[in-house]
Amino acid sequence: MESIFLPNIKSYYQSLKFVYPLIRYNAEAYPSIGISTKFYSGLNDKNPPVKIMTPPKHRDRVAILFPGASPTAEDHPKMIMLGQVLAQNGFKVYIPRIPPLKKLDITIINVQWFTCFYQWIINTEKVNPQKILMAGMSYGGGLMLRMLKEINNKVPLPKSVLTFGTYSDSHSLFHYFLTGSISANGKQFQIPPHEWGLVVIFQNYLNNLQTNWDSSELQKAIQLKIQDDVNCDILINKLPDFQKEIFHSIMSGTSTPEVKKLAQTILKNEQESFKHLSPKYWAKDISEKVFIMHGAHDSMVPFTESIQLADYLPNTELCISYLYEHNEFSSNGGFFFKIKELIKLLQFYAKLFFHYEN
Repeated sequence: MESIFLPNIKSYYQSLKFVYPLIRYNAEAYPSIGISTKFYSGLNDKNPPVKIMTPPKHRDRVAILFPGASPTAEDHPKMIMLGQVLAQNGFKVYIPRIPPLKKLDITIINVQWFTCFYQWIINTEKVNPQKILMAGMSYGGGLMLRMLKEINNKVPLPKSVLTFGTYSDSHSLFHYFLTGSISANGKQFQIPPHEWGLVVIFQNYLNNLQTNWDSSELQKAIQLKIQDDVNCDILINKLPDFQKEIFHSIMSGTSTPEVKKLAQTILKNEQESFKHLSPKYWAKDISEKVFIMHGAHDSMVPFTESIQLADYLPNTELCISYLYEHNEFSSNGGFFFKIKELIKLLQFYAKLFFHYEN
C-alpha cells in the first residue's frame, strides 16, 4: 500500500510545482538557472545549437523539448517558459534547434534531425534514456512520434513522452486551416485558424505545384515575410495583382477561393508524403505510453487532432484543457470552472510525473 500511495503524493506535489509556475509565470523569476549553448552533430556535418538550462540542484533528470515550426526556434518564448519551469523542478533541459523547422519546413527530413539530436544526447552527453522526459510541441510533436516509430528496437526509447498541441492527420488539419471548422461530439465549432497554418502549407508545397503561371516570386515573397525581411514589400509590389491577392490571403489566414483551390491541389499531390507525416497512418506501431496535452482554444492545431491522436495510439493519457491554450492561459470561465480545469491539469501532470519516476 505504501509503495503505491507515497509516489502518488510525490507526483501530485511535483505536478503542483509544475502547473502553478506556468499559471503565474514570470520570466524574471529564475535567476539561479544556468543557461548555456552546445552544438550537436546534425545532418551533412552541420552542428546546430542546443540551448541547455541547468537547475541549481540537478537530480539526474533530463527533459528534451522539441520545438514546432517557428523562426524563433529554441528561443520561442513558450519554449523558454516550459524550459525554465522544468529546470526549476530539477530537470536539465535541452532545447535543440531543428534547422528545417526554423525555416518552417515540416517535411520528413526533420525526423532525421530529431534522431541525430537524440543519438547525440545519448552518445555524447551520456544521458540514460530512462532519465529522459521527451516533449514535442505542435508540429514537432508529430515529427517526434515518427522518430520514435523509426528508432524503435534500434535505439533505447525515452522514459516518458509528451505531446503538446500536436496533430494526427494532415487532411483534417488542412480542412481546418481552410475553413476554421472542427467537429467534436457531434457538434460543429468555429475557431479562426492561426495565419501561420496557411503560411506553413504554401511555404512547403507551393514549389511542387504545376501552375500555368510562374510562382517563384510569390514563393520568394512568402520566404521573405517569414524572415521579416524589409525587402518583402518591394517584391510584393512587383507581383501581378492575382498573386498579390494570393499572398495576402495566405498571410492573413483567410482562404480565398483561389487559395482553397491551390491548397486542395497540394493535398492531392502530396498524399503519400502526408501519410509519412500523419500519425493516423502509423501511430498503432508506437507501443510506448504517450501523454497528450492540448488546449481547447488552440488556433494553430485544433484540439480535435489530439482527440484523434489518442484514438490512434494504443497507450495514451489525454488531457484537453480549457485553461491552458496554445499561447497562454485563458481568463475565460467562472471560478468553479477554473478550479475544475486546474484539478484536471494537476491530475494529468501527476500521472506524467508518476510514470516518469516509476
